[in-house]
Amino acid sequence: MTKNKWVLMAITSAVILATMLYGASQYASLPATMVTHWGIDNQPNGWMPKAMAVFGLPGIMLAAHWLTMGATYWADAHGKGAPRMARVLVWFFPVITVVIYAVTIRYAQGQPVNIRLWAIAVVSAMFILLGNYLPTAPASSAHKGWTGFGYHVPWTIKNPAGVLKATRVLGYVMVAGGVLMLVTLLLPPVASAIALGLVIAAILVMLPVSYRWTGRAKQK
Repeated sequence: MTKNKWVLMAITSAVILATMLYGASQYASLPATMVTHWGIDNQPNGWMPKAMAVFGLPGIMLAAHWLTMGATYWADAHGKGAPRMARVLVWFFPVITVVIYAVTIRYAQGQPVNIRLWAIAVVSAMFILLGNYLPTAPASSAHKGWTGFGYHVPWTIKNPAGVLKATRVLGYVMVAGGVLMLVTLLLPPVASAIALGLVIAAILVMLPVSYRWTGRAKQK
């Protein structure tokens, strides 16, 4: 891991932890139990004690951030990484934390917050960004069960060119899914739930397809 990566990890980790300062400044105005999860219809369906919500949530997100980037940088150090994708992933949890944390605090204070709007916006942005950068992963690093975008699959990669094809198609699916999710904001809440289910199903369908494209060499 290079020095610049350590610096970037320090900055993004600081962004996640900095949300605690905002929560601490609003602590006295928050209820003893805070809503931390909502259904697709904007109705609360999950709660946490105030201290856990204010200080625990950033800690959980920080742990997820370190786990994700640790795996990403490990793959990069072993020649199996995707540098462009890593630059996107390193900001994923910090941005998500800031948005979710601010929304949670404002809702707890009784301020009007359109939970569905923020949730769909975050999920859509995730799909669009990841889908856009996924095809930039180097397919040349695919070997011994490692795909060109840095994760392991339970079969041997025999056709690196197939990895590029798989990442491109999966990227298109994710971008289209993100756009579809945004469109559902104009429709009833159930449309967002259906769209999310369709996107997840499409991604799952790509798994056996990817096996065919990457698990065997191209026939001559």
